[in-house]
Amino acid sequence: MPNNKKCQGLVFGCALMSLLSLGHAADTDANASAVAPFVGAAPYTGYAAASWGDGLIGGDGAIGHKTMRGRAAEIRIGHTFDPFGLVSGGYAAAPQAPRLDIVYYNEGHPDNNHRDGYALQMVFRKNVQKSWDVELGVGPYFSMNRTTINGNEFDDERVGALISLALIGRLDAYSPGLQWRLGYNHVAMRGAPHSDALIIGIGKEIGAERSSTPGGEVNGHPIWLGADYGFAQTNHSGPGYRPSYSLEAKQYYGQFAISLSAIEEGNDGVRVNRHGIGTQAWYVQPFSQNWSVSAGAGPYFAKNKLDSGGSVVNGLFSVQLDRNIGKEWKVFTTFSRVVTFRSKNDDDLITFGFMRRFGS
Repeated sequence: MPNNKKCQGLVFGCALMSLLSLGHAADTDANASAVAPFVGAAPYTGYAAASWGDGLIGGDGAIGHKTMRGRAAEIRIGHTFDPFGLVSGGYAAAPQAPRLDIVYYNEGHPDNNHRDGYALQMVFRKNVQKSWDVELGVGPYFSMNRTTINGNEFDDERVGALISLALIGRLDAYSPGLQWRLGYNHVAMRGAPHSDALIIGIGKEIGAERSSTPGGEVNGHPIWLGADYGFAQTNHSGPGYRPSYSLEAKQYYGQFAISLSAIEEGNDGVRVNRHGIGTQAWYVQPFSQNWSVSAGAGPYFAKNKLDSGGSVVNGLFSVQLDRNIGKEWKVFTTFSRVVTFRSKNDDDLITFGFMRRFGS
């Protein structure tokens, strides 16, 4: 997307640094005094990873500078899923269970093609040695590409496919389930550029014994109330950053959550002066006692004072990284995309905030 690459990079950096810290955080959380011994592959249920790299685009619409300028990146979270009965039927061991991943993928910054989006992948894993695995992920990819076509600028929204391969090296000696990833991503998109990228990062497998309940609840479903503040960027040339903020109520149900937010996107003075009410359903993946990453999506009822018409229904997609501070508070950073589905006036929101728990 446009000049928001630095702020998206900040979210990727936070996710990557929090995963990198797990080698020490896991021992601290467990009150351990020594590095855990190597335990090899073990069954797991959840997964979180962050990776960064570079690549190229080609094909329809690929003009000018075609490299991603070192800004290809992904955040993925997932849960084991066995729809084909591979594990239950004895065709695959539990540590190699298939997984359903939600992926936020950014294809960097080639000329005239600033594309990113969200994919849902079915991931298959194969252990090749005691400390080496390979993965194949395939699924639909909903992308948004800021591009100029026939002299007109659009936020071109298309559905394609994201195909991912990864070589995984296990780092269980530092923290059970910790690993490094060397990945390859291919995007196939009809009528738009295809892309290929190499990325490297850190991942974490999470089993039931390795993570706390999201939100820190033991019983009941308390309400979390919070506020966040940051900045917004319209996905068109010209408008710059401006302040943005929201108020949010959130409730957890195991590894799922629902939220209701009052959102103010700010006024860029050209295309967007929008505010409204958004509701999202979330999948939440904790990867240590205090850290979790989540993905949310839902409708956003909003009015843009700089656009004709009244209130309309937009889409709201979010990736959030949060950290518990005790049992009553948490801090978080969120990257959200407002999608108008009209190829114009889409927005990126980067915010930082806090939440407090009410009820038990």
